Amino acid sequence: MGMPTEGLLSKATIQTIVREVPVCRLEDDVTDVKSRIAGDWTFSVVVDPERIVLGLLDLVTIQHSQGTVEDLMKPAPLTLRPSVLIAEAIAYFEQSDLKFAIVTKSTGELMGAIRKSDLESVKQEQS
Repeated sequence: MGMPTEGLLSKATIQTIVREVPVCRLEDDVTDVKSRIAGDWTFSVVVDPERIVLGLLDLVTIQHSQGTVEDLMKPAPLTLRPSVLIAEAIAYFEQSDLKFAIVTKSTGELMGAIRKSDLESVKQEQS
């Protein structure tokens, strides 16, 4: 499948579909973080006071763990910039097992996340 040359997918960026995500801090207790997660999110993005992304806390993996976020997080998660074209993101997700990606500004500041399911919906709407 090639990249679209016409229509929304050739010009639209992932910034248009970024969602808010749960966040936590290094010093937070994991039990408290788990209790604050709403909806169907299975992770929390670890940020500093300026919302710079430090890591990812996978709530499924740490389900029965205790301790601080700093002890249990995965540092330096994959991030995408908001300027990535939706078509490029679709191609990237199709070649990987990713279900979501964190979106940050060039400074590392958290904007949110995109989900594979959102990309698939946009792709279907444009078909």
